[in-house]
Amino acid sequence: MARNSDLASAKPQRATIRDVARIAKVDPSLVSRIVNNDPKASATLATRKRVLDAVEELGYRANSAARMLKTARTQMIGLLLPDFSNPMYSAIISGVEKRCTEIGYGVLLGDHAEGHSEKTFTDLLESGQVDGLLIASGTLPDSFLKNNILNHHASVVMINRRVRGADASVIVKDELGAELAVQHLSQYGTKTITGIFGHRNVDTAQRRKKGFESAAEKFGLKHQSIEVASWGMEDGRKVGVELLSKKVIPDAVFASTIMMGIGFLRAAHEMSIKIPEDLRVVALHDSPIANYLTPSLTTINLPTIEMGAQAVDLLVSMMNGGSPRNMVVSDLPTLTIRESSRLDID
Repeated sequence: MARNSDLASAKPQRATIRDVARIAKVDPSLVSRIVNNDPKASATLATRKRVLDAVEELGYRANSAARMLKTARTQMIGLLLPDFSNPMYSAIISGVEKRCTEIGYGVLLGDHAEGHSEKTFTDLLESGQVDGLLIASGTLPDSFLKNNILNHHASVVMINRRVRGADASVIVKDELGAELAVQHLSQYGTKTITGIFGHRNVDTAQRRKKGFESAAEKFGLKHQSIEVASWGMEDGRKVGVELLSKKVIPDAVFASTIMMGIGFLRAAHEMSIKIPEDLRVVALHDSPIANYLTPSLTTINLPTIEMGAQAVDLLVSMMNGGSPRNMVVSDLPTLTIRESSRLDID
């Protein structure tokens, strides 16, 4: 019968950071910097590859508990959103979680329901539950974000929004997305177009509005911009009911979020307006949901997954001493044409 000592000696030993360093022929401190994605790690691509190859060969896994004790970090990133059910925010979550998994961080999700915003923010940051915070909000005013968050905490990155006086954000090319929608809607003899946008004090809404109005003027369309306090389905429905109750309705509508677009389609159904025969609709943001609406909804796809991933990279860099930056994802918006805007002409 095998003794306990024999079993212990037969058990495979877990690879250590020194084992990786020995195979890669580098100092253990450099291995630590590379596996922890430290931006201060000074290594050539060849050296970095040797280290990562050694990590894979040995099956090395960093000891997260020891790292937390040494660095006083939780290896957690907070992500605050206003609405988990919104397809755009779901895409951001996907990008953030995938990137965090790749670099060894966990994600703590939180919402900022009305009346609980300040408590959610301050609890996460001041209790030490997270090392840094990503905020994706199209509703909270700049003044709240600056006074309660950005002016008091260094490791915070805004997603899909810029706040006056703040230096860390990752956005997409919203203006180009709006321009692409108007360009598409300008076909089929369109003469009048209406855009539906979020709150005027949020820069995301203003960037989309700017792109919409610029493109409408470029294509010679008579245009109207409607601003509402939020971005949801009910907002789109209410605007739709009011707009479609008038004697003269526009030839086309651009909804600056897919949720508004869904709400607008509902209003058209309630008002017995045929889409696309009577009016054509395009919404910003894509989602599989768009395929299952009646009619299916033409959308502009924005690189929101990549935006989430790049926001993580920026935040981790800042937590490791890097400088804050206002970044724009380079990927361009794309158009997916569906029934709500496709008017086939014989």
